[in-house]
Amino acid sequence: MARVLGGYARLLVVEGAAGSGKTTTLAAAQKMLESSGSRMIIVTPTLQAASVAAAEVGAEAHSAGWLVHQHGYRWDDDGFSWRVAADPQPAAQLGYGDLLLIDEAGMLDQDTALALLKIADENYARIAFVGDRHQLPAVGRGGVLDLAATCAGTRGRWSLETVHRFSDPEYAELSLLMRSGDRADYVFDTLLARGEVVIHPSMAEALQLLTRVDGLVVADRRDLVSQLNSTIQDTRHSATTGGLQRVGTRDGRIFGIGDPISTRRNDRELDVANRDTWVITGFDADFTVHVTGRRGRRALPPRYVYEHVELAYATTAYGAQGQTVDTAHLLLTETTGAASAYVAMTRGRHRNTAHLVAKDVATARQQWVQAFSRDRADLGPNRAATIAERDVERYGAVRPPMPEDLRRT
Repeated sequence: MARVLGGYARLLVVEGAAGSGKTTTLAAAQKMLESSGSRMIIVTPTLQAASVAAAEVGAEAHSAGWLVHQHGYRWDDDGFSWRVAADPQPAAQLGYGDLLLIDEAGMLDQDTALALLKIADENYARIAFVGDRHQLPAVGRGGVLDLAATCAGTRGRWSLETVHRFSDPEYAELSLLMRSGDRADYVFDTLLARGEVVIHPSMAEALQLLTRVDGLVVADRRDLVSQLNSTIQDTRHSATTGGLQRVGTRDGRIFGIGDPISTRRNDRELDVANRDTWVITGFDADFTVHVTGRRGRRALPPRYVYEHVELAYATTAYGAQGQTVDTAHLLLTETTGAASAYVAMTRGRHRNTAHLVAKDVATARQQWVQAFSRDRADLGPNRAATIAERDVERYGAVRPPMPEDLRRT
C-alpha cells in the first residue's frame, strides 16, 4: 500500500476498517516519497484531525479549509463560492509528483473536494482519498469517498483488510461485522457473553454507572452528552476536597483542576483546534486556564473559555472519530445509527462496552439490531437506492394485480 501511494497513479482511494493501520501506512508512504524527492501534504476535514495526522505520520498536515483558502477559494454564509487571486504559503504549494492526501475523506463535503481536485490538477499533483465509508459522513453534501472510488476504477481502489488495533483477535473479527452490519444479533449475543454489553433497567441507572467508568464515554445525542458531562463532573468533584474554580462558560458550567475539556473553535493564535481535548492543570489570577494535551501545553484566555470550551468527560461520535484510547463506552439509544455505533465501539484498544436501557435481553437485542440497520454512513447513491428498494419491499404499498382483460392485451 505504501508503494502504491508513493507511485505514479493520479487518483487513488484507500479504505480500511477502524484500526486497520491507515496511519501506519501513511507514515511509510511519506518516507518513500521523501526518498524520491516528492512531498506528501495531508489535509483533513477538520483541524483537529490534521493535528493528529501530523503528529502520527510526521508529515505536513492542515485542514482542507486552510489549503483551499490559501489557493483563493472563498464561500459566503449561503454556500456560494468564488475564487480570488492568491499567493499560497510554501506549505500550501504543490508540485509535479507531489501527493495531496485527504485523510478521513468520508467526512469531506463535495464543495471542498471539488476545490482540492482543481488545486491538484492545476499543479500536476497526485491525489489520494483515505477513509472508511462505514464511519461518519460529511456535514453537508457528502458521498465524496464513494464518488472517488467510482472514478478511480478497480486499479485505483485499495483496501486494508486486517485489523491491528485491538488486543483481542476475536474482537477484531466482531468489529468487522459491526462495520458491515452483518449478523447483528450474533454480535450482540457474543458481546453480551463477553461482558461487553451491559443492560440497565433505566436511563438514570445507566447514567449513574457511566459516571464511575474509566475511559472514553460516547453518546449520539447532544443532550445526553451534556447530561453525562454534568453528572460525571459533579460526582468526581464531590469526592475531592479541592472543589471547582470559578471559571464559567456560556452554558453555566464551572471548571476545576483535572477536568477534561474540549476546545470548540479553531484558533491559530492559541494553537487549538475544534474538538481538541485537554486536561485543566491550573488557573491564573485573571482566570486564564492552563491545560495540557496530546500537543503540549496551552494557556486559554477567559473569553475563549467562556465562549468556546465545554467539558469532555463524554463526547458525541463525531468527537470520538479519529481517537484511539484504552477503553471506551457507548450509550446506545433509540436514535443511535450504525455509523455512530461502529465508531464508538472501535475506539478502545483493550475494551469497548455498549450500554443499553431495556426491560430484558430480548428488547436490548432488538435495540442493537435496529441501531445497526439505521445506516447513516455515506455509502453513495447506489447504496441509498438499494436501501430505498429494500424499504419499499418491506413497507411500501402492494401493487394490485393487473386485470385479466389488460393482461390479454
